Amino acid sequence: MDLRAILKEQGYTDEQIKAITDAMSANKLYVTSVEDPEAAIKKLQEEKEQLEEAAKQQEPDATAAEEIRKLQETVRQGKINAQLILALTKANASDVDYMMYQAEKTGEIKKLQVGEDGKVTGVDELVADLKKSHAAQFTDPQTRTEPLIRTGIKKLESGTDDEAAPQSLEEAIAQEYSGDEK
Repeated sequence: MDLRAILKEQGYTDEQIKAITDAMSANKLYVTSVEDPEAAIKKLQEEKEQLEEAAKQQEPDATAAEEIRKLQETVRQGKINAQLILALTKANASDVDYMMYQAEKTGEIKKLQVGEDGKVTGVDELVADLKKSHAAQFTDPQTRTEPLIRTGIKKLESGTDDEAAPQSLEEAIAQEYSGDEK
């Protein structure tokens, strides 16, 4: 039951009820069904503060999840790069770094996917496309006169002055596969 019904029951006319409710509104007096409105407001404010505190504690979890996602993406990209470098090396690319640059430049490297088993798919197709578009960068291993070029690899430092020792990773790999020892 609301105020209008109570006043009607007490015998007030509709004009009198309207005058009373208008006067209450003008004086900012409001009727509520809550027994103690101040206590209810205080309880709601406390609940709000508790929810805000709980939300603040959830933020580190969101930050951690974002960091985990970034690290997973880094690992995924590392697998893709490693598999592509390996495939380019097996395909006798004379400058692997340049071929990696071309794959990134054309956006073809973005098409490579890492499966649930951790294997990278699409590498063979990408290498085949690179062989078609940059045929001069791939050589036959029997006719190669120059060693493989990897500009990103630094020379190995050794404590000996032995000329037969390889000075880079490429030279070591080339010696291993060609059977030549300087």
